[in-house]
Amino acid sequence: MASAKTKEFEIFVSTQADATGDNTVLDLTDYVDIADNQAFEIHEVSMVLDPEEELSSLTQDAEAIFQLADSNIAAFVSHADRTSLYVCRQTFDSTSLGQWEMESFSSITPLIVSKTLWLRNKAIGQAGINLNYTLRMKGRIVTPSAKDYMALVLTQTGNVA
Repeated sequence: MASAKTKEFEIFVSTQADATGDNTVLDLTDYVDIADNQAFEIHEVSMVLDPEEELSSLTQDAEAIFQLADSNIAAFVSHADRTSLYVCRQTFDSTSLGQWEMESFSSITPLIVSKTLWLRNKAIGQAGINLNYTLRMKGRIVTPSAKDYMALVLTQTGNVA
């Protein structure tokens, strides 16, 4: 079991979902010292639409799609892909101004032993839509044990036995 180096804390990252579908780089070197055998243990992840966004301006239905990955993905990948840590899809109905959200966090691999994560995002639907979001990651800095590394290796290689 990983031993905690810090209490639980939150990391916030601002991003904008637009039609281009680009990546936001999340540099964790301010938090994690990989040379000192540290990792970031993620407990929760969420995408929040910023409060200044005016959904009443939507004239067509729209969606915002997000994927948090531990490698630089050039396109969205299946959440079954070992690089995907979290996916979120938020759908907006322009008639009722309703919002629906589907998300999945891969809690089986919450240890981030690399120094960089990538958040891919894209908005689809209404032309010219740009929506401001905040990614919130809640976790702590830990020192992984040999068993933690073994579990990470088995997960990354796809062993389901």
